[in-house]
Amino acid sequence: MLQGAWATVAATIVGDRLTAQGDVVAIDAARLFDGQGAPLTGGVRVVIGDGRVVAVGARSSVFLPAAATRIDAGDATVLPGLIDLHFHIEDDPALALRQLAHGVTTFRDPGEWMEVHAPLRARIAADRLPGPRLYLTGPHIDGEHPAYPNDSVVARDPDEARRQALEAIAQGATAIKIYFRLPLASARAVIEVCRDQGVPVTAHLEILDARPLLDAGLTGVEHITSFGAAIVPPMAAERYRQAVLADNAARRDGRYALFAGADLDGSEARALYQVIERTRPFVDPTLAVFEARVDDPVGQTSTISAAIRARGFAQMQALLRRLHQHGASIVMGGHTEVPHAGRGEAPWRELELLVSSGLSPREALAAATAHGAAFLGKGVDLGVLAPGRPADLVVIDGNPLDDISAIRRVSRVMANGQWVDVARLRAL
Repeated sequence: MLQGAWATVAATIVGDRLTAQGDVVAIDAARLFDGQGAPLTGGVRVVIGDGRVVAVGARSSVFLPAAATRIDAGDATVLPGLIDLHFHIEDDPALALRQLAHGVTTFRDPGEWMEVHAPLRARIAADRLPGPRLYLTGPHIDGEHPAYPNDSVVARDPDEARRQALEAIAQGATAIKIYFRLPLASARAVIEVCRDQGVPVTAHLEILDARPLLDAGLTGVEHITSFGAAIVPPMAAERYRQAVLADNAARRDGRYALFAGADLDGSEARALYQVIERTRPFVDPTLAVFEARVDDPVGQTSTISAAIRARGFAQMQALLRRLHQHGASIVMGGHTEVPHAGRGEAPWRELELLVSSGLSPREALAAATAHGAAFLGKGVDLGVLAPGRPADLVVIDGNPLDDISAIRRVSRVMANGQWVDVARLRAL
């Protein structure tokens, strides 16, 4: 039955040329991680047709259609396309395409006007590119004197916050992001709207205590630093809060000092873990943007030493490990430009840091695939390689399930059933 159906499909590509919708491709590799289950080893095959996965499994059990172009990837690993949950396009649409060539087939921009993405959409259309897939939130909702005025809308009370959230959803926002100057009552109003509309709501909290908002129904949290106010005694949290309210730049050093002095086994932290166990939120730590090393140069305006910054970052990683152990669903957000990764390589560095924080390579890859898709919302069928799912996948030379740094050896990327011109896009 299956063989007969495939026999009617004409093969229209030869060798390594880019595919088009309707082409049939069979990828043979050494191993596969489908995004959620146990890795499959010992020779695997993925069959693609009409932009979707048709069959996936052990090579010995998956039929090779006569019309298919077979690609022997050798000692490679096939993964679902990576999902970057925290990508700021800024004014560089080419960077999204460079990340596509690095395996990121889907991203969410958590907090910019949708119009900012028009140049990227135009370029994708003009070049007939198969990706990346865009999930947008529109500008984040902040309080008065917003941290980033150009990327936010201001809500002065719960009614305004509710209206801003409804308007963004009506305009196509796939999620809503709360920013840390939004007062608690207004943040709760946004959460209520998103719950009623069935839209995920995430937040950069920083000076807001994560615990009451998670109990109110907050879907996810952006940045490991968003938990700083929840893991220190109230007096320390209030001092930090007032410093940031007076000057946004106080976060640059203050967050590291706050974490460096935190007791991750203290009463405040234990109360946070209880909320995590109860609510099971998504956590997008964006570790790579905060990465600090003892040999990093310290700016002339810094008020703390490189050692304190490194200590604070080590505590951020330790907190992530505890949140994971207590049931948080960890996802991957690269945050675009980070101190210890090249242009377009932030997602790779984030995966490495997830593993050095205590996740297994398999758990880190799940964070960038199936868990990331779940955070995008109900009905999103990305992040998993299974029959009927969209054919977004990455071929890695080597085994990132043993050594996560192998994720940097992306040899092929397929988006929506079409091969991406990796060499061309990496030059952007």
